[in-house]
Amino acid sequence: MDSRGTRTPLSITGFIRQIFHPKKKTLMSLPTTVGPVSLAAREAAIKTLQQLLGDRLSTAASMRERHGKDASYHPCAPPDAVAFAQSTEEVSEIVKVCGRHKVPIIPFGTGTGMEGNVVALRGGVCIDTSRMNRILQVSAGDLDATVEAGVTHEQLNEQLRDTGLFFSVDPGANASVGGMAATRASGTNSVRYGTMRENVLSLKVVLPDGRAIRTARRARKSAAGYDLTRLFVGSEGTLGVITEVTVRLYGIPAAISSAVCSFISVEAAVNVVIKTIQAGVPVSNWPMQSRWTLLRGIQSSICRSRRRYGSNFTALRPAWKNRRRWSS
Repeated sequence: MDSRGTRTPLSITGFIRQIFHPKKKTLMSLPTTVGPVSLAAREAAIKTLQQLLGDRLSTAASMRERHGKDASYHPCAPPDAVAFAQSTEEVSEIVKVCGRHKVPIIPFGTGTGMEGNVVALRGGVCIDTSRMNRILQVSAGDLDATVEAGVTHEQLNEQLRDTGLFFSVDPGANASVGGMAATRASGTNSVRYGTMRENVLSLKVVLPDGRAIRTARRARKSAAGYDLTRLFVGSEGTLGVITEVTVRLYGIPAAISSAVCSFISVEAAVNVVIKTIQAGVPVSNWPMQSRWTLLRGIQSSICRSRRRYGSNFTALRPAWKNRRRWSS
């Protein structure tokens, strides 16, 4: 209000300042600086976590080195300790202990990522979610499934084999669903089914202050509130630790066919892909390979398809033996 007591319009800058800088209460009381952690703080945090987890907290050098590197080119930077959590509640307690001692936290799935986000540049505690591997719910009628973060996509598809459904995102390596959500993973089927951004419906996340939240409900049609799910998908562990994921499922196709085409240039191949998609032809993937890697790619694709689709793929095996070739 101005000096005359009349209300003045609030600027956009002032509106944003009121939202993100409340005067009456603070949601999180965390340090704003990222500095080196003292040895006493690390030892105190590890001692408290040992009382909480017992032998599920490891400080062995081999275990720390295994969790200090993923499949990327980044050099290994091991954490100070590795905590094997088995529930969301345990993850919450671990985060609270580390926050109290100002010790960094590094979430870890299966170590198959290519981003280097598990490298512990400042030490800290690595939270391994591989033992959180329960499939909590499969709703075949709603075409979704809720799993813990440590469930791998191969484990989920194996469970879904008898239901006629499958989880579409296949990054190649047997990655955990939680890690795939954290890195917004994609795969060979992303052309038709989308990446993790399109296939994650809801998340349960432990925030930096130890609170556990659910980002969305299972209802598909909802426009209330912020889209927190998309905020955490791809955050790579910087905003919270993902402990549960609800993913979208699809029906297994009744028939699958494959073909190998050769082109005189990359431009010609791209033009064919564009025209095919514009024509509405349902194509799951378009791998482009050189002649040296083509045979190895075909063999691995056959193996993945047999694991995913089972008997539905065996009827089409002659199509692979009698491959036809086209030239543009």
